[in-house]
Amino acid sequence: MLELTNVSKRFGELQALQPTTLKIEPGKTTALLGPSGCGKSTILRIIVGLIQSDTGSLVFDDQPVTPENILQFRHRMGYMIQDGGLFPHLSVRNNVTLLAKHLKRESDWIEERLLELTELTHLPSESLDRFPAQISGGQQQRVALMRALFLDPDVILLDEPMGALDPLIRSELQQELREIFQRLEKTVIVVTHDIGEAGFLADVICLLKDGRIVQSGTLEDLARDPAEAFVTSFINAQRSPLESLGGVS
Repeated sequence: MLELTNVSKRFGELQALQPTTLKIEPGKTTALLGPSGCGKSTILRIIVGLIQSDTGSLVFDDQPVTPENILQFRHRMGYMIQDGGLFPHLSVRNNVTLLAKHLKRESDWIEERLLELTELTHLPSESLDRFPAQISGGQQQRVALMRALFLDPDVILLDEPMGALDPLIRSELQQELREIFQRLEKTVIVVTHDIGEAGFLADVICLLKDGRIVQSGTLEDLARDPAEAFVTSFINAQRSPLESLGGVS
């Protein structure tokens, strides 16, 4: 579905992304995992066209992506950022349907799609006419997901989608996201620094450090056959307190 070849990015003196080659399989969920500043969000922003790479190429569905055609491909991507990025002056309904109205989709299709996604994300229907500040953080993330899914994109890009939520809401939303991904059979790329989240949501994990992919595989692959010492250190640093105590009965 997506293929990056020798893609790199520098911001001034900072080499945010080393030359990176990455294939994203269709219908699978891929997690870009790593500490802050490792380059995972840079990859996502290059894919969606928010920034241009300094080197390399990006291919989407066997077609080269260029500055001239990136808008065409962007309409086939759903993008969700950490805080949701909702417009505070628009109602939930208008936040979700904004792009579809801009593209002049038929009003009947918009209303049908809105109802479908409200049910899919378990958003209370009475929330549709409220403003973002009037709904909870978990509901705001559901609204942001609805907006990302609204045009039925081929690829869904999520940048730390649950980073600002408290643990209980985060756990609930993780479960719902996994069920949604499995039901829709979409190609998904999720950026996270949480290895548990990556292991729960993703078919493939790409662990990054200092702008390069250190290792790719399942969580089991990373734990059992680490490519270098950093992989083990990263995993051990995220062991839960209960695990370190041997669990609870």
